[in-house]
Amino acid sequence: MTTILLSALLAGCGGAEAQKQSDTTALDVPQATGTRVEVATLQPSSAELDISLPGEIVGADDALLGSASGGFIERVSIKEGDAVSSGQGLIQVNTAVFAAQRQQADANLALAEATVKRTEALGDLASDAQLDQVRTQLSIAEANADLARISHSRSVIRAPFSGVVSQMNASKGEIATPGAPLVRVVQLDPIHVEISVSDRDVVSLKPGMKAAITTEAIGDVFTGTVSHIDPAADLQTRSFTVQITVDNPDGRLLPGMIATANISGELASDVVVIPQDWLVTRLDGVGVFIDDDNVARWKDVTPGRVIHDQVVIKEGVGVGDRVVITGHRGLADGDKLLKTRDGVCCTNGRVTY
Repeated sequence: MTTILLSALLAGCGGAEAQKQSDTTALDVPQATGTRVEVATLQPSSAELDISLPGEIVGADDALLGSASGGFIERVSIKEGDAVSSGQGLIQVNTAVFAAQRQQADANLALAEATVKRTEALGDLASDAQLDQVRTQLSIAEANADLARISHSRSVIRAPFSGVVSQMNASKGEIATPGAPLVRVVQLDPIHVEISVSDRDVVSLKPGMKAAITTEAIGDVFTGTVSHIDPAADLQTRSFTVQITVDNPDGRLLPGMIATANISGELASDVVVIPQDWLVTRLDGVGVFIDDDNVARWKDVTPGRVIHDQVVIKEGVGVGDRVVITGHRGLADGDKLLKTRDGVCCTNGRVTY
């Protein structure tokens, strides 16, 4: 028993000594300090836009036409699918009635004019009251004649632009309700492609930029031009409607088709462009951290044009600077850096390692 206890005591002392030596060895190993980061060296590059978005083809002009006063439909001169020219008469509604009213108004006007001439010819024999009365009647007759001419003109529904009749809701002999749409005219050349663009991309678009238009129904690629950019976003989608105009002389592109618009091009060359995610926003400004011999140094920058998820840097950093691109949000000026990767910025917005 004494031998067993002595052996256990010696073993315990040996284990404690070994643990002490192990702890001492662990404490003596130098530990690396610093923040693990990735770094990219800035090089001159180009700022390129390349967005591809779905859209809908719509007519350059699209009008639902009806009769302002309504009435008996006397004549229908067109049918669905007909091509029409600007100003062409399409439907006549109560035209005979308005023509008669115009003749009556013109006759009253002629009578009023003759009455004024006869009264003025009397000279001093005509009192001021008589002159005022006949001249007032002349003014009323002129106004009635103008109203009759306008009503007669509007009794004929005319094409407001050249296009194609896409819908007809009128037949001869029917009674048209005032304001009810009777015919739809759509302009097919040119046509428009409307796309919805986010606020991040819309700032890079300008009228006149070229766009490639494709559809699943037609294999060809059509060339269009950005013609209009809505100045305000849609309140529901928070996106901006951009209109692209496309020549369509053969009428192959039709309203309602789904299309894809690709807008690409070089917006700036030989500039410093970095992803927006590399920027750090602080209370005192916007900037980046650069690698200064394994030490983080803060640099204030002046951002320029935003292009999709990239931004042109106008001032603050330049070619040759080594920007911290990962781990930068937790840094402070003067922190030690442990670089895990070192690359070059940028090719199509990406770092090359």
